[in-house]
Amino acid sequence: MEVPFTSWPVAGYLSDDRYGLRAPNLDDAERSVAWYEGPYLLSPESARSLLAEQETIPWGANPTIRLMVVDLAAGVVAGGALVERTDNRISELRITAGGPDFSNEERQKMRAAVLGLLAPWVMGELDLMTARIDVPADETILIDAATRLGMVEAARLRVHVARPTGRVDLLMLELVNRDWGKIPKGDASG
Repeated sequence: MEVPFTSWPVAGYLSDDRYGLRAPNLDDAERSVAWYEGPYLLSPESARSLLAEQETIPWGANPTIRLMVVDLAAGVVAGGALVERTDNRISELRITAGGPDFSNEERQKMRAAVLGLLAPWVMGELDLMTARIDVPADETILIDAATRLGMVEAARLRVHVARPTGRVDLLMLELVNRDWGKIPKGDASG
């Protein structure tokens, strides 16, 4: 059963022409193949339990923020994004795209688009010091998008990711918030 996105609106500031991000709801368990980032598929019952367990802390205070990626044209959940915060300074971003019905190129394009929405948001709205995403070295579309956002390679794990044709490096790309900790002009009191 597909859940129409209109019943759970996307955030206007976290959307573009193709994708929008929104908070999860229990009905999203039906599309866990699209949004769940774990190594194994979840049954709808397991996904519902996971969402019920993880979404108990008020959204702004939760150190782990889960968002659903909605394909605005199709009106369905097409992926997921996870922002894991540490001490409200450092975040790790994980973006899941599409499930088995997406090609590798479609998956990379979607992850690149979502990264373009997420990175400025975690730097600005969440005021995090850094954001990091792990990307296999053969995912050039996503690497190019991350580079355009100002992300740089912070570390590289050699031949870390297994592929059908061999192994590739895993890049840890990082974005540093140049404005972190600065007091905006006119806000200083005293």
